[in-house]
Formats: sequence, C-alpha cells, structure tokens
Amino acid sequence: MARPREFNESEALGDAMHLFWGRGYGSASLSEITKATGLSKSSLYDTFGSKHELLLSSLQFYIENMVQPSLAILEEEPSPRRAIERRFEMVIEVSTAPGPRRGCLIANTTLELGARDEAVAKQVLAAHSMVEQAYAQAIERGQAVGEIDPTKDARSLARYIMACLAGMLCLSKAGFDAPKLREIAATAMFAIV
Repeated sequence: MARPREFNESEALGDAMHLFWGRGYGSASLSEITKATGLSKSSLYDTFGSKHELLLSSLQFYIENMVQPSLAILEEEPSPRRAIERRFEMVIEVSTAPGPRRGCLIANTTLELGARDEAVAKQVLAAHSMVEQAYAQAIERGQAVGEIDPTKDARSLARYIMACLAGMLCLSKAGFDAPKLREIAATAMFAIV
C-alpha cells in the first residue's frame, strides 16, 4: 500500500510559484526549490515530475489563484469603465507595494522562456487569451451603456489595455513609482473612452 503524502501539494505549488516569480525559472536551482517547498528531491519528482513540469504547474496555480480572482472585478463592478480603472489601480498597488518588485509571473516567464519553450508558450498564450476575453467583455458592456467609445474594436482595446498593464509592470520593476504609473493608466483610459 502506498504511503500517504505528508505535505500539502497546494502549499508546495504556491511556494514554488513564489520562487519562480522572484528568481525566474533558469535561476531557481533544484536545491532552492526543495528548500522553498520543503520537499525532498524524490517527493518533488514523484509529485510534480520535472522542474519544467513544476514550472507549468506553478504557472497554472498563479493563473487560478492570482489572475482569475483579480479579473472578477471586470464582471462584478456595475460600471465597466470603473472596473477597468480599478484593475489599473490594483496593478499599481501590487506592483509598487513594499518589498521586491517581481512584476507578473506570466510576463516574466514569457520573456524568459516563451519564445523557446513550446509548452510555456502554449500556457501563457491561453492565459493571455483568458485575460483578453475578460477585458473585451467589459469593454463591450461599456460600449453598450455609453461609457466606452462604441466605434472602437473591443478586442483591439482589450489588447491595448493588456499591453499598457504589461508595460506598467515592467516599468515598476525598473523603479517607476505609483504617480508615474497612474499617469500611464490615465492616458490609457483616455484612449479607450
């Protein structure tokens, strides 16, 4: 009979996610991963497979526990325009909070591996499609109620917002403060209304 696992798989994934988020995939050594997760090498491999599979699982964990919940405001806020403004503010608050500025795990991993790792590219593309869909739906709602210019293509605006947010996360890692990021957000909002 197999021994039951003596660790919480979700906690281990969260720990691995934070390590990859802060260090990157290539810079995170196996010893750092085992230390961060508290797992032995054998438990790590038995549970997650390889370091690469652990990264993919960590990305999925990030999407399910960080990205998807943060997008809920796009559906819950009665004003679609205000929902998008609040998403910008959420990103600004997170990216300029005290502590290390890590940016976005999806963006970081895309930059590190996306062009040369087919599995990572497929996963981040799916995440980007999900985010784009959430913004496009909010924009379409905003267009229907007169808050957003109805002559503009909702998908194009959604991609524009995503590009602005990705740029803001990158700039925050370079030291841009909240007031500068708010200027970018305000300009982006001006462009969509």
